[in-house]
Amino acid sequence: MFNKILLVPGLIAFMAHIPIIGQSPKPATSTEIAISEVLARVLDYNERIQIKMLETEISEKQISAERGIFEPAVVGSFEATDNQRKNSQEQQAQQFFNQVFDERNKTYGGGLEFLAPTGARLRLGYNLRDLSNNLNKGANEFASTMGLTLTQPLLKNAGTAAVMARIRLAAINSDIAFQDYRRELMTVIARAEASYWDLYLTQEQERISRESVSVAERLLQDNKARLEVGKSSELEVMQAEAGLALRRSRRSEAAQKLAEAASVLNSLLSTSPTDRAIPVRAVSQPVVDEAIADYIESYRAAFDQNPDYLGRRHAVLSENIRLAYAKNQRRPELDLKASYGMNGLGASPGASFDDIASGDFPSGSVGLELRVPLSGGIKERNEYAAAKLSKQKSLLALKEVEVQIVNSLDTAILKVTNQRESSKNYEAVAKFHEQLLHTELARLDVGKTDSRTVLETEEKLFEARISTLDAVIRFQKARLELELVQGSSLVNRGVELKKSELQRKTMQMVADNRFQGARLDQLKVQIQRAYENKPTPNPLRQQEDERLLRQKIQELRQQDAAK
Repeated sequence: MFNKILLVPGLIAFMAHIPIIGQSPKPATSTEIAISEVLARVLDYNERIQIKMLETEISEKQISAERGIFEPAVVGSFEATDNQRKNSQEQQAQQFFNQVFDERNKTYGGGLEFLAPTGARLRLGYNLRDLSNNLNKGANEFASTMGLTLTQPLLKNAGTAAVMARIRLAAINSDIAFQDYRRELMTVIARAEASYWDLYLTQEQERISRESVSVAERLLQDNKARLEVGKSSELEVMQAEAGLALRRSRRSEAAQKLAEAASVLNSLLSTSPTDRAIPVRAVSQPVVDEAIADYIESYRAAFDQNPDYLGRRHAVLSENIRLAYAKNQRRPELDLKASYGMNGLGASPGASFDDIASGDFPSGSVGLELRVPLSGGIKERNEYAAAKLSKQKSLLALKEVEVQIVNSLDTAILKVTNQRESSKNYEAVAKFHEQLLHTELARLDVGKTDSRTVLETEEKLFEARISTLDAVIRFQKARLELELVQGSSLVNRGVELKKSELQRKTMQMVADNRFQGARLDQLKVQIQRAYENKPTPNPLRQQEDERLLRQKIQELRQQDAAK
C-alpha cells in the first residue's frame, strides 16, 4: 500500500526526463529514414522528375532535328521518255523532211543538294541523256551536263536570322524545358522535405500523446492507491479516469495522423504498395538556425536562379526571334538564280564525259526572280502584327514574375523571421509549464492540490509542447518557401546540374534502364503473385452471409414498424 503512494514522486522523476523536442522510441519494424535519404530517393525514383528529365532530353533532340536542315542530300533520278509526233513544215525542213519524229530517251541524274546558312540552295549535279530517235538511225547519242546551280534569296528568307530561326527557337525551348525541370525538382524536393517534417511532427505528437497518457495512467494509479488509504476521494479518481480517456483518444488521433503522414511521404518517394507495410520514421532533427536572410542577396539569388524568372526571360528571347522572322517574311521574294557547268556529247557515256572534262563547252546563266503578293502579303502582315503583340505579352509576363518574386521574397523572409521568434517563445512557454507541472505533482504528493489541477497543468504543457513543435516545423517550411523563391534549393543541397550534365545523366539512366522500367516489372510480378495467392472465396459462405444480412435488415424494418 505504501509503495503505491510513492507513485507521485515517480511521476516527477518521469517528467524530468521528457524533452520538449526529442526522439520517440522507435518500433522494431519501422524503417528509419534521414532527410538526406529522402533527397536521394526523390532524385532517383520520383516519376515527375523523371518525366521532366525526359522532356528536357526531348527538347535537346529537337535542336539536333532542326539542325538537320543543313544536312546534304544525295539526289538520284531516272526518267524514260517515249514520244511520237507529227512534224510541222518547219520541223520537217530541220529534220530532213521526216513527217514524223519518234524518240525514246532515257535520262539519268544525280547530285548533291544542301542549304547554306545564308539561305542559298545549291545543287552540284550530273545529268546524262541517252538519246534514241529516228534521226540518228539507231546510233544512240549521249548528252551530259555537269555543273552547279544556286538560288540565293535576297530579301525574304535571306540571311542567317531567317534560316536559323527554328534552330534558335528550339535552343530556347530547350532552355525553357531545363528551367521547367529545375522548377519541378525544386517543388518535389520542397514537398518531400515538408512531408518529412510533417512526419516528424506527427510522430512527435504521437510520442507526446503517449507520454501524456503515461502521466494520466500513473496519476490514476496514484489516486486509486490514495483512495485505498483514505487520502483521496472518488471524485478525484473519476477526474483522473476522464483525463486518461481524453488522452487516449488524443493518442489514437495522433497515431492516425502519423500513418497518413507516412503514406504521403511514401507516395513522394515512389515507394511501391508492397513496401508500405513497413512504416517509416523520421530520424533527422529540425534545426532553427540563427542566420538572418539578407534582402539584397535574396533578390540577387532570385533573379539569377529562380526558374520561373529565367523561363520568362527565355520566353522573351523566343518572341524576339519570332518577331524578327515575321518581319523578314513581310519582304517580297527576290531570288538570285545562277548556274554554271559543262556540256558533253558523244556516242558513249565515256565520250560524252570526255567533252565535259575538256572544258570546251561551258554553260552559264544568271538572273533574278521577283514575287510580290498583290495585297501586300495578308498572311505575313497579320503574323507580324501577332508577333509584336506576343512580344508585349511576354514582356508583361516577365514583369509580372518580377513583381511576384519581390513580394514573395518579402513575405518569405518575414515568415522565416517570425517563425524563428515563435519557436523560441513557445519553447520558453513549454519550459515554464514543465516546471509548473513538476511543482503541481510535488504539491499533490503532500495533499496541497488535486488531480484536476494537475491534469489541467499537464494539458497546458501538452499544448505548449505541441505548439513548440508546430512552430519549429513551420520554420522549416518557411525556409523551404524562401529557397523556392530564391531558386537556391538545388544549390543549397548540392544537386544543381548544368544542362550538359543533366543530359549525360539522362542518357546514362536511359542506357541503364533506370526510368522505372525494372521497378515496374518487379511491381507487376508482386501484384500478380499477390493475386494468385489470394484465397478463393467460398460460395456457400457468401450465400450464408447474404442470408444473415437480409434477415438482419428485415428485423430492423420490423422494429421500425413497431415503433
